[in-house]
Amino acid sequence: MPQLELLLPAIVFIPFAAAVLALWLGRFAGQRTGILMVLAAAASFLGCLQVVTAGASLGFTREWIPGINVVLSFRGDPYGCFFALLISGIGTLVGFYSLSYLPALAPARVSRYYAALLAFMGAMLGVALADDLILLFIFWEVTSLTSFLLIGFWYEQEKARKGALTALLVTALGGLTMMIGFIIVGTTTGSFSLRALTEQAALRDRLVGSPLFVAALLLIVLGAMTKSAQWPFHFWLPGAMVAPTPVSTYLHAATMVWAGVFLLGRFLPIFGTSPAWAGILVPIGLATFLLGAVEAFLDTDLKGILAKTTVATLGLVTMLYGLGAAGQDALQMFSHAMYKGALFLVVGIVEHATHTRDIRDLGGLRHKMPVTFFLCVLGALSLAGVWPTFGFLAKEALYAQLLAGTPLSGWVPSWLLLALTVLANALLFAVACRLVFGVFFGAPTEAARHSHEVGPGLWLSPMVLAGLSLGLGVLAPATSTIVSHFSSGPGTRLTLTLAPDHLGPVLLSVGTFLLGFGIYRGRAVLGRMRSSAPGAPTMQALWDKGLDAVTAAAIGFSVRWQSGSLRWYLAGSLAFTVGLSALALQRAGISVFQVPINLQEMTWYGLTLCGMLGFTAVMVARSTTRVGAAIALTSNGFLTALLFVVYRSPDILLTQILIETVSTIFLLLILYYLPVFRPEGLPPMRRFVNVAVSVAVGATMFSFIMLSTSPQFRELKNLGIDYLTRSMAQAGGANAVNVIIVDFRAIDTNGEITVLVLVGLLVYGLLRARRKSA
Repeated sequence: MPQLELLLPAIVFIPFAAAVLALWLGRFAGQRTGILMVLAAAASFLGCLQVVTAGASLGFTREWIPGINVVLSFRGDPYGCFFALLISGIGTLVGFYSLSYLPALAPARVSRYYAALLAFMGAMLGVALADDLILLFIFWEVTSLTSFLLIGFWYEQEKARKGALTALLVTALGGLTMMIGFIIVGTTTGSFSLRALTEQAALRDRLVGSPLFVAALLLIVLGAMTKSAQWPFHFWLPGAMVAPTPVSTYLHAATMVWAGVFLLGRFLPIFGTSPAWAGILVPIGLATFLLGAVEAFLDTDLKGILAKTTVATLGLVTMLYGLGAAGQDALQMFSHAMYKGALFLVVGIVEHATHTRDIRDLGGLRHKMPVTFFLCVLGALSLAGVWPTFGFLAKEALYAQLLAGTPLSGWVPSWLLLALTVLANALLFAVACRLVFGVFFGAPTEAARHSHEVGPGLWLSPMVLAGLSLGLGVLAPATSTIVSHFSSGPGTRLTLTLAPDHLGPVLLSVGTFLLGFGIYRGRAVLGRMRSSAPGAPTMQALWDKGLDAVTAAAIGFSVRWQSGSLRWYLAGSLAFTVGLSALALQRAGISVFQVPINLQEMTWYGLTLCGMLGFTAVMVARSTTRVGAAIALTSNGFLTALLFVVYRSPDILLTQILIETVSTIFLLLILYYLPVFRPEGLPPMRRFVNVAVSVAVGATMFSFIMLSTSPQFRELKNLGIDYLTRSMAQAGGANAVNVIIVDFRAIDTNGEITVLVLVGLLVYGLLRARRKSA
């Protein structure tokens, strides 16, 4: 068993390792790099099968960040393994399809394609198998980043750049809200483990009793809705169809868009008792289901049609989770992945052969592309829910569930829920008719005349998926066992059959077919009605206007406040620092007037030194030449160094002298290249503001120095003693300064190093660009 537990991290990290290898190998192997993806995906798939056949829910846990109770934890339960099997299985088929689909590209670009696809696969497998919420969030955000790269693969096109950016902004922002919800859950219950939260009633009760329970629910549901394209965030998915067809198949049919719905299944046992759960998910899921079906029927782009039917199915499963019908999830997800994956790949074949995806420019392809036509028919039959396909079983089980009642209920009446579900399914039936008859029947169009059937490299993957979509429908008893085992609902026992024993679902199916056929026959009338109706603003348009407003506000802010004046920037920063310091002193009830001051203890040479420092400071401000200001500034620095003689600190004295010497040399070198100094004629108000800011900064610094050196406010045990005592015991270093830099302040040091590296890269890039232009 311990050996089997190691399979869980191996399943997740094999694609990541392959992604790194693909970046290097792709420069030599070119298109054949896809073989690496096929092998990595197949290895993860076989690992998932081995975990499933082990018969027990495996777990892998290693300490990661014990200080905040975060662990590297994976969970091999049936529901997670089911999702991982879909991810790796379809990933294998997509990798094989990509070998023949991608055009001749530069090897470096091909390597980036497969590396991003493999990294995405690894991140999705992490989402499926992660048990720790923080670990799940990390994988979640990696899927957003890698999908951004994949959607924008054709970055030369404006649509690709916009679609990728929209998808990234929507899903990443949703992920951040979800992270806040995760933190609330973890800090409230004391555990970030999904398994513990699901199985331990005490933790759930603690969460339910918290005043932040509803806030955590809303934040996590919001994150799931953005990832799974639920209304009003559904607009990003059709815009992502600019990606290559294998990417659309993988991300938007079986993996990424299902991550949010998958997360809802994980949290149903935790949040399902709240009225807000059903009150949010049922109406939003139902609206998304119906809206996606309507928009799919009205669209003319083949990939857009399939994307919107995906939105509809995502809404359906979201609605089912809101109703507490978790036993339906594996069935609906499995059937959708099979027929939708096949249809996406078929659309890729059609585009490859005809160079268009516009259904209005297609028709009559069944004679020239008979294999593709056959595969499309199989996928469309399952989409329509026609006997004896897998989609038929899913539709019948859905109707049976709604007729029998659900564990939870939202504010939507059951009769309205059932009626709108039938209407949405009828629209999907009409969409399936459009796909088959609009693309493959009728008179051949100009695009169809130049089409040709493709080789097995392209139709083999959709044939596997379409064959499973039919075979799993024919083998209904075996399918019942499979989906019941993998469902997230405890004790699920679905009975699927091709000969339903209840009349209700059959009548609803007949009504669905008749209504769907009527909608298809009246498509011309519906199209004219849509054209004549005033266009309501779409969510995409509202999103674009929102981004434009943010951009305009940013530009307005920059024009008003970022004027290019260094004096203005410095004055604003210093004024903010003074205000923040004054607020801190006021809140603490501390004043410099509470510090006893006795000038009798001040030595004559100390007073003389302070007077000289004040004189040189005034000379810096009043100098009319750059050289004079530089001499006064240098004099001020060296006089400051002499202060450390008074305080008997030779090490700091030497450091200050060294810094002043080097600074003076650099300053004089810079002054050599600067133009002649011309004093600015500032208006009286600007002079007054400068003097006010300077006086305020001086008073603030004086106050803090007096407070920090006063025995009345200074603690006897200072930080220096604390660092000296802890450096050897906790960090194993005798040099306290080094220990502070690399251990106690490691994050600060890392940030400073990162800034220096970025600046160095920027300078290198500028110098390189200057050389090229020269």
